[in-house]
Amino acid sequence: MIKIVGIWLGVIWATMAVAQQGAQQRYVGLQLLNLNAEPDYGADIIEQSVGAGANLVVLTIYWDEVYKTATSQPDWRQPDRQMEQIARLGVKAGIRIMLGRKIERLQGFWTLNETMNDDLGRPLWGAYGRTCFSFAHAPTVTKAQSFLKEVCQRYNAYQSQGTILYVTFVNTPTQELGYHYETELNGDYKQVYPTGFDYSSPSLEAFKGWITQQYKRINKLNYIWGAKFTSLNDVRPPTTAYRPLPAYRTRAGKDWYLFSHLQLKNFIDQSIRTIKQVNPSYKVVNEYGAVIDVQAAVRGTIAFKNLDENADGTKVHNDLYWNHRFITDVVRSNRPGKWIMNETFFSPVYSDDLLIKHFDECFENGCNVVTMVASTKDARLSSIFGPVAARWKNRPWSELRSNATITYKATEVLDSTSTIVEKAWRTHPQPSPIDVKLEEDILGEDYWRILAANVYPVVANPIIDRATKPKKTYSYTLPKDVFLDPDGEIVTIEALEKPQWLTFSNGTFTGTVPDQLGESKITLRAIDDEGATVQTSFLLKIVNVNQKPVVKRTLPDFESSLNQTISYPIQGDIFDDPDGVIVRTQAIGLRPWMSFNSKEFSAYPQEQGTFTITLRGIDDDSAYAETSFKVKILNRSPIVKQLLPEKTIAQNKAFRFKVPTSIFTDPDGQITKVKAVGLPAWLTYDAATSTLTGTPTQLGTYQLGIRAYDNGGDSVETAFVIKVDLYGTQNVPPVLRYTPPNAQLYVTQRFSYKVSDSLFYDTNGYVDRIEAPNLPSWLTFKNNEISGIANAAGMYSVTLRAVDDDETSTSTTFNIEVKQAQLSFELIQAGKAGLRKSLGILKNGDVLTEATLPQSITVYANSEAPATKVDFVLRGPYSKNYTATRFPFTLFDEEMGFAPIAGRYVLEAVAFNDSAKVSAATIQFTVKSDQTLQDWEAYPNPFDRVCNVKLPKDLELASVEYQLLTVTGSSLPLNKSTVTVVEETAYIDMTSLALPKGTYFLKILESGSLKKIIKILKL
Repeated sequence: MIKIVGIWLGVIWATMAVAQQGAQQRYVGLQLLNLNAEPDYGADIIEQSVGAGANLVVLTIYWDEVYKTATSQPDWRQPDRQMEQIARLGVKAGIRIMLGRKIERLQGFWTLNETMNDDLGRPLWGAYGRTCFSFAHAPTVTKAQSFLKEVCQRYNAYQSQGTILYVTFVNTPTQELGYHYETELNGDYKQVYPTGFDYSSPSLEAFKGWITQQYKRINKLNYIWGAKFTSLNDVRPPTTAYRPLPAYRTRAGKDWYLFSHLQLKNFIDQSIRTIKQVNPSYKVVNEYGAVIDVQAAVRGTIAFKNLDENADGTKVHNDLYWNHRFITDVVRSNRPGKWIMNETFFSPVYSDDLLIKHFDECFENGCNVVTMVASTKDARLSSIFGPVAARWKNRPWSELRSNATITYKATEVLDSTSTIVEKAWRTHPQPSPIDVKLEEDILGEDYWRILAANVYPVVANPIIDRATKPKKTYSYTLPKDVFLDPDGEIVTIEALEKPQWLTFSNGTFTGTVPDQLGESKITLRAIDDEGATVQTSFLLKIVNVNQKPVVKRTLPDFESSLNQTISYPIQGDIFDDPDGVIVRTQAIGLRPWMSFNSKEFSAYPQEQGTFTITLRGIDDDSAYAETSFKVKILNRSPIVKQLLPEKTIAQNKAFRFKVPTSIFTDPDGQITKVKAVGLPAWLTYDAATSTLTGTPTQLGTYQLGIRAYDNGGDSVETAFVIKVDLYGTQNVPPVLRYTPPNAQLYVTQRFSYKVSDSLFYDTNGYVDRIEAPNLPSWLTFKNNEISGIANAAGMYSVTLRAVDDDETSTSTTFNIEVKQAQLSFELIQAGKAGLRKSLGILKNGDVLTEATLPQSITVYANSEAPATKVDFVLRGPYSKNYTATRFPFTLFDEEMGFAPIAGRYVLEAVAFNDSAKVSAATIQFTVKSDQTLQDWEAYPNPFDRVCNVKLPKDLELASVEYQLLTVTGSSLPLNKSTVTVVEETAYIDMTSLALPKGTYFLKILESGSLKKIIKILKL
């Protein structure tokens, strides 16, 4: 018993010693991303880094490398060997568990529906083709937890020995925890764009439930969000694709961030519990890309204090050019007593000094651990790890005392105003540490206090005084828009004051009007769903005469220009009739390009001017009221499209310059006149030819104006500067900026190339025009675009020529190679989508064996040129005509195919792009029987179209003839084209004979001598 106690005390003291060392020891670490999955990868990098002074190696274990498929055996070779090497070298190990998977390795783990999606419905697709599951999909989260548990159990012995310093788990393609900040379109890194996550179906469903629990009423949400959703079930988070940051500045975006934070927090807490259930002594570190920059909003990591509540440390991956001291101060200040870590990235493009500075500044401001990512052995690793380890490895870590404290809020980061925090930090003396305290205000009760504040209802549209005649049955229903509750709904409307003869129920006044003229006041009170009220009053008059309609609301005047759409929604009624109803509304003065109804006024202007539109509301007694509004369609002034170049000319030398009218354009009309203003005495302008001419006699600089007028009389002016010196400047031809690329296309394919304005430029003038001389006959050049449909194969040369204002030119050429598109065939196992598979390319002369073919086959036609349909014709033992109108173009649609009966087949296919033929091909192939046949045996027998006969080996095939005899003795010769012989088997296609069913005799002769007569039956 004493011995057992002694052992346990030893373990406790050993554990305390390790903890003591871990608390004070600084770690200079190698971070292995393990992008190379080879079992022995990383051994040389580990050896070199540890030899240079690193006392920590962190390895990455990939879920999708250990389990490449859901059914494959686990492959632990790489992490096992790396862990053995780390333990042998006597340094600490860290484990990073990567829970993302390559997008092609999802089957059996989760589907694209459960993958994190952006708001465009596109899956997260990041570096190295990896993606991540939605935190809202519980079954996949459970699978991920199982892998975490399996990793920790596998290496638990190393943990018990004190080898493992910490464990992290990450999920994004960049091996960080949280949400990714960008995605690649279809996995193309060249088409990467910023976006937020997660808009997958599980996440959106969870969000709807959460938002309903918070707001409870759609009107409250619409008021606070400034939205117009019809129900809480329709609510969607704000869009973030391509421009994510502005969304988080709104209340809707902050709610979306908070929901995302809670999803991430739940996943983190669950993962930490899983790890510590294996061994409570495991130290778990959360590692993020960023926690305070604006991108942290998209990552979901701003409120990292709350996220890290159960973690033993926090790690941030700094860019080399970030402010390392500031970020370390932020993490250290908010995680007292916890491990603070950072990561840098080795690359040949970064200098040693820059990388060492990253280590130094992080350690100086409180980091316990700094790791460096390295993926290949490099001599420079030693020159970085060496001095860093010498400086920091043996210098114990201790708590830092800050000289000042500044604070910031989580919502400030969401509002993109957190940069002021770093600016405030920089005002303090450096490099002294400063406490930068985070207030996670978005997680507090005050964030939801806005829900408790009721906004009072308002009178949105006061009721005008009403009227009626004596002794009538009166009925008046309140318009629905009299009262409005901005953040809820009106639950009750009651009449506080009204005449006794009038009743009010369900929003309608009814009663019999007394035979007495006069007026009564009616007061209404509206009560919202939280008990707040508002009142309004109107008069009800009893009169003997009809009351004219009144204008309830007016339309504003509009200003626009030609071809610019006007659209104005009309909210509510324009007219009201105090004692009756408006029976119709007329719009007087509408132009043909205007449209008016009770819901909208719209126009697409086609003429300029000011137009008055009169609206007339007519009641049931033909009385009316009118209101008018104006539509003013203004002329838009011309625009200067291109500035004129400055000209330097010689004194006493004739000058001529043609002003290009193309430098002006008019957005809603046309340029009608160009003139020159402010001319010096020696210069004249000819409007007919747009040409300036003259001979300068004085040196100097002259500035004149070139003014253009449009058909509406408006003008625009641009300056033209002429410098006169003794010699002038010799004209330089236009300069070619770049050579247009050569092109390849197929016959019948359309070619189009828009010549950019930037292709040529002129150093001392302007490019007056671009020409395309001597074009191939199938090409045209118009509006700076070369286009046409290639009608013949060949190599075509295209010349582009730029001509400047002095009529000098520069040319360039490019080639268009037009090829005849090829059409090929692919043999396919027929069946449902997912069961079909390729059996290889089907070529002319191929011989296939029945035994090697599936029960049903089909054929794909693949055209090099774009095609919209393919016509198939198959002839042989099985015949078929078919037109495929969708890709893949297949001989049989859907799941069908044909049984590969032995015989010779001819397959033709013609591909069309719309009505133009783009490619065609014809091949012959043979299906050979795998039956063991006796000489002269026929099969199938009976036959349908093709009858096959096994021939003896000693037969001289070149001298063999075939004849078909009827039972009456008539002879039907068989052409050689109907017979194909493959390996002593004759495949005889009798389709062309159109034989009726019955008995026939096949007569086979060699050099005119009869060899055999075989009885065959036609089906």
